[in-house]
Amino acid sequence: MVKKVLITGAAGLCGSIVSNGLIKLGYKISSCDIKTSPSPAAKALKIPLSKKIKKIDLRKINKVLKITKGIDAVIHFGGIPRHKPHEDVYKNIIDHNIVGTYNVFEACRINKIKRIIFASSAHIMGYHNRKKKLDENSAFRPDSHYAVSKCFGESLSRLYSDKYNIKILNIRIGSALPKPTDMRFLSTWISFRDLVHLVDVGLKSKKLYCSSVYGISKNKRAWWNNKEAYRLGYKPKDNAEKFSKDKLTKNEFKDKIALKLHGGVFTTDGFVGNIANILKNN
Repeated sequence: MVKKVLITGAAGLCGSIVSNGLIKLGYKISSCDIKTSPSPAAKALKIPLSKKIKKIDLRKINKVLKITKGIDAVIHFGGIPRHKPHEDVYKNIIDHNIVGTYNVFEACRINKIKRIIFASSAHIMGYHNRKKKLDENSAFRPDSHYAVSKCFGESLSRLYSDKYNIKILNIRIGSALPKPTDMRFLSTWISFRDLVHLVDVGLKSKKLYCSSVYGISKNKRAWWNNKEAYRLGYKPKDNAEKFSKDKLTKNEFKDKIALKLHGGVFTTDGFVGNIANILKNN
């Protein structure tokens, strides 16, 4: 039974939400982050930190080994949450999202931790045609270096499940917000309580081996078939359609290419590709 849980990236928005939620469910939580104060997103929404966060740089394997000792499961939310085309890819993505994620998985192997929840992203499917409804078996079509780092994490999860018998849930998070504020989010939104519930399912499900699921609520306009999450026991309570009559922004509507693809404006940030070829090869 999972009792002691470590959350990396606990000062971020999702890390804070999940940490607070799991404490209420009775889990004994340890938390770490490279920074110990709330992230700008968490601060803007006035999300309190659940407890004192230990300052850990996930790029330092010795530090990760130490903090994962005696833990039953790791929820890995640590990493750079986005990437712009002209930023230093090594500094912002390879260092934190790839080396850091490898260190977390390897520390779990060494310390015999048998369950990991990995915060992936729906942007690993970014260059798929939006007309296609995707599921957990759809091929990766990442829309950014950030998304590539999440593809790496999901591939690593398959290796560590098959080779080392670690049960892993990859959550391809859509849009974690208090409520939808843009038309896109009517399809991609996940409420905070559904996110906590989905993580709880990953910690408890006896059916879990190595699964990738979509981090969305039960949205009427969902672009992704989330049958694998439901098989594991996910029962979301919220639906973005409740907010469909609110005054929502339309940030993608000025970008005709973004409207054609699952990744939206991530796909056209720095884009010099050929949209006809992308759609032809979908």
